[in-house]
Amino acid sequence: MPSLRYLSVPLFIFTCLNLATAQGPALQNVVVSYPSKSITSFPILDTARRKGFFQQQGLNVSLVYMRGGLDIKAVFTGDADFGTSTTTAVTAFVAGAPLRIVCSYNSHVDQMLFAQPKYRSIAQLRGQAIGSLNPGGLVDMLLRRVLLAGGLNPERDVVLLAMGGTPERYAALKAGNIAATVLSSPHSFRAEKDGFYKLAATRDYVDVSGTSVVAHADRMKKQPELVKKFIRASLRSMAYLRENRSETVQMIMREFAMDQEIATMAYNQLLELLSPEGRLRLEAFQLMVDFARAAQKIDRPVSAAQLVDGTLLDEVLREGSTPR
Repeated sequence: MPSLRYLSVPLFIFTCLNLATAQGPALQNVVVSYPSKSITSFPILDTARRKGFFQQQGLNVSLVYMRGGLDIKAVFTGDADFGTSTTTAVTAFVAGAPLRIVCSYNSHVDQMLFAQPKYRSIAQLRGQAIGSLNPGGLVDMLLRRVLLAGGLNPERDVVLLAMGGTPERYAALKAGNIAATVLSSPHSFRAEKDGFYKLAATRDYVDVSGTSVVAHADRMKKQPELVKKFIRASLRSMAYLRENRSETVQMIMREFAMDQEIATMAYNQLLELLSPEGRLRLEAFQLMVDFARAAQKIDRPVSAAQLVDGTLLDEVLREGSTPR
């Protein structure tokens, strides 16, 4: 089994954050790590905090940005109570980390393959440079699946460039440095508005889950009520987003520096991606586990049922007190 090395995140950072935002002795301090300010998940956390849904559950939540990888390592070391990076969590789990996915924010991912306007089919990308992310990661695996379905061999027929996150890849597309790349919202909407051609939606080729709530297996056992409180607040926030279109669009405009047209498109996609009742799609996580196994060259079978644990989510839903 591959060795694991988890980096510790200094506890004093979180202590300072919690002291700065604590609202009284009755509230339990909770740290949530997130790797990017995603349009499909950050509004859930931000709304739960701004509207008091976390506080109603007795939680004082600090949202702490940590670059990809560190966010889930912080969950493993206990420096964060919850994380939101599904892909990193799956990768760590396959390598042996005792992590659990307890609730789903997004049932699907929103990645789209956009190209320069002159390319109207995947086959036309032969011989061209295409922007990707880290080799073996989810974005890279999805891109490779789409290229294969379009008749191209990712190893021979195109040049895949690891270029960083969505903003960097979109900048390279706009500058004409690459022929195509995979984009998520809001950059996918901006690309369409700017005249780039949408060749494919990865969901049509490989349907995997998006952002989820990740916790340490020990926290599930030792602090089940804390996990349930976090799930309740999350579900309440998701219901609020569904029911308050105008306010949520304004929030997206403010938090993501979008104009109203793009923010409205982003909101509509957010609604489409939100998981019904936070439900977990086991078959979708199994695909991600299989991707991680292939990337790590692990031959032994790994079951996603050991990673996905909807026990506490089911308990919350049976209580019937959370809007659905």
